[in-house]
Amino acid sequence: MGEFSFCDSLDTEERDKFFSYIANSFGEKKTEKSESPFVAKWQRWIKKSEDKGVEEVLNDFLLSKRPVHFMERDNVIMEIYRSFAGDVPMLIFGRDEDFEQFVVNAACRGEAPSDIHQMGASFLFNSEVMLIALSRKPYSNVPAGEMGLAGDEWRRRSLLLRREHECTHLYTRLFYGTARNNLHDELMADFFGLMAAMGHYEARWFRRFMGIGMEGGGRLSLYTQGLPPKVKEAVSEAAGIASDFLERWSRSEKFSSMSRPEQVDYLCRLGIEGMCGEQ
Repeated sequence: MGEFSFCDSLDTEERDKFFSYIANSFGEKKTEKSESPFVAKWQRWIKKSEDKGVEEVLNDFLLSKRPVHFMERDNVIMEIYRSFAGDVPMLIFGRDEDFEQFVVNAACRGEAPSDIHQMGASFLFNSEVMLIALSRKPYSNVPAGEMGLAGDEWRRRSLLLRREHECTHLYTRLFYGTARNNLHDELMADFFGLMAAMGHYEARWFRRFMGIGMEGGGRLSLYTQGLPPKVKEAVSEAAGIASDFLERWSRSEKFSSMSRPEQVDYLCRLGIEGMCGEQ
């Protein structure tokens, strides 16, 4: 397969692991989804927060076992975001430390993970809660100067990027039953996030977010944990090819003729192998 010529150096076991990793996990789309009862509950909490304040409402109804004490309590926003995936309860933090404290108390049982300072969004989803918490941290820890923006402007756009990124994950979870830490999911989520935040998509931005072509970490290392080094390199190559396809597709009439759900559905069906084959 010409588009995967970089796999020629892989042995049989490595090739199997590579193709297993990029296999498309999105099956048939559900035709309907049920509304989360948490949306109505969140709306009532928003109303209560107008009198009591966000911190007190969160501590009363969501964090009674591990209450929070924000540094900038007036800079925490509760809202319902009307996304293409439906109405989404959201918490938006102006101060990074307040976002981190909420994540630790609400999602990590009071124990701060080692990478808490690297986290910029948290998706709480279980039988009782459906909530997206967002910070304004520079997206993927990329400095504003590398995006050609002032610091405050990049923080503003990072929020928009994260919001659309997480709503893309929510859409696939609701309609396809899955949202994973996998290259396919991240290609789609970053694509729509960048379109929302920057107005267009450039593959070089995605590569920078993933750390492709850079020494050391990068987000791609999070999504390829446990893979052999040569397989990780092959996945990185595939990510670059797929991101180039997304840049071309974003400028096509086919893309502009689709609604947002149709665009996501198309990429779900296409998969990484399909993106790499669409030259």
